Amino acid sequence: MRVRVLYHDHCFDGAASAAFFTRFTKDRFYPDAEYAYTGMAHTASQSFADSLFDGDVNAIVDFKYSNNPG
Repeated sequence: MRVRVLYHDHCFDGAASAAFFTRFTKDRFYPDAEYAYTGMAHTASQSFADSLFDGDVNAIVDFKYSNNPG
């Protein structure tokens, strides 16, 4: 199983959010999963390309809510 984590990589709380998410989900749900990380930056009208979601489980941490219909 692969868990993809998208995180805000231009600040400490982005990295901390990714680390906290990893520790929590690894301990509680996916102990044998492979975790992959993609650092990103906030942009106006933030949207996330479908190609970024290549994990069996995908997570976005430390980003504002995006109303993406897809």
